[in-house]
Amino acid sequence: MKMNKHIIKKELLVELKNSSSLFLITPTMTVLIIIFPILIENRFAVDEDLFIVSHLLFLIIFSTLFAIRKPIILERLIRELNFGNYKKIEFFNSKVVSEFIIFLPQIIILNILYSAFTNSSVNVSIVYFLFSIIFFAINASMINIIFQIFTSFNNRFVQFILITPMYLALSFFIGPLWLGLGQDIANIYLLMYLGITVLIFAIANFYLERTN
Repeated sequence: MKMNKHIIKKELLVELKNSSSLFLITPTMTVLIIIFPILIENRFAVDEDLFIVSHLLFLIIFSTLFAIRKPIILERLIRELNFGNYKKIEFFNSKVVSEFIIFLPQIIILNILYSAFTNSSVNVSIVYFLFSIIFFAINASMINIIFQIFTSFNNRFVQFILITPMYLALSFFIGPLWLGLGQDIANIYLLMYLGITVLIFAIANFYLERTN
């Protein structure tokens, strides 16, 4: 796994700067998604099924906003990599690490706050909950970077339309886990999630190694 500490440090600073706009967007989206179900239900605790749906919707919207907050300009990236004599695979792996470090704590904290504000919880142990969030964060980070490196779409609306279904597909593995599954079935879902993670990472690295 080829990484570069200088790229990681630089991209961490970029990620922190790019995420600052979410400090305003996230509370706004949270209020909208939390208040509406409570008003519909006319009570302080959201119905379990409705909570899971709205919780996943919130996760998908936040992940999409995080992904499109500032697109990667491919021409500028290539110039920077050539100037620093770095390879695309080093940038990809380093960018995934930096984005994951910034992204994971945000979604964990926001999911905890979401559960607290809605007086509801997921029907799964904390271990399975954390593993599902970790796998989602890794895959979301990789898909975001792959999408921006391998495509030339810089329009944020187009990115939103194209990237949301990908995050929706990732959430299909989270929904059943959060609704409550037996330990054996939950382990199978996590192994499937792990397989998807390894597959996406391996394909991206293989393609970047070959192009280098």
